[in-house]
Amino acid sequence: MHSRGQSLPLFARSFVWIVLSALAFGFDTPMALAAKDDCGSQGTAIVKNAYPAAQELPDQSFAVDGATIKVSASADNDPHAVICRVWPARPELTLVAVPLMTRQSDDSNEGDLELLVVSSSDSAVRHRLRLPHLMNDDALYISSIAFDTARYRLAPGDMAFGLRVSLQGSSRPNPFGETTLWLFRINDKEQLAPVLDSLIVSSNQGEWDTNCAGEFHTTERTLSMAPSADSAVADIVVDEINTTTISTPGKDGACIDTETTGGNSYRLRYEASAYRVPAGLNRTE
Repeated sequence: MHSRGQSLPLFARSFVWIVLSALAFGFDTPMALAAKDDCGSQGTAIVKNAYPAAQELPDQSFAVDGATIKVSASADNDPHAVICRVWPARPELTLVAVPLMTRQSDDSNEGDLELLVVSSSDSAVRHRLRLPHLMNDDALYISSIAFDTARYRLAPGDMAFGLRVSLQGSSRPNPFGETTLWLFRINDKEQLAPVLDSLIVSSNQGEWDTNCAGEFHTTERTLSMAPSADSAVADIVVDEINTTTISTPGKDGACIDTETTGGNSYRLRYEASAYRVPAGLNRTE
């Protein structure tokens, strides 16, 4: 427990950091990670190859089947723009996420997300998977989308890649942020398939009086691969750290923080065609 003068309580400062991070480069997305998702000049060629019927519009976007695709020449941190990442495990392939937006407004958005795996040399589409409604948001808005190309080795010669989607709320007295992770692999049928669905890897939420008094909770989860006793496909070990901060007014205007930390561990096993995620660890709907 500690006290400070007129400074904001710890969880409030955390919320400010979340907001600034989201504005700068996306919640829970390091700047270096965001930069790697820059499509550069390849973006337009990828869209033209993947959507031959798309009509090119004058504002670096395309119209296709009632949806709009935005292509940016640089990583401008727009969650509704196409992102690309050369897959380090297979550098001959590039991972692409294409938001197909059917409605956009200040209050809510609607759209699908299509994942593409394309040839790094000529942008030819090798694999694709459409994720319906993944770009839908309202009170909790999508602040960033980024690829996660950590070495998720499912089995020898079988590597998965990740997609992280961050949500953020706009309420100052009730701050909220959440990042979820999906994993995908190219299966034995040469199809792009999901193997992990919307695991929450980071969350921040709280309630306070916007001055000092309040309570704030954070959860951070890290993943590691581990041999399975039951399957040829590796297990995923999820290590979790939970932190609760309670702030109360003290003497002379000081804000006193009391912080407690705990942890949990989960082991996700591959069943049939995907990992089973325990209840409560999935994305907020």
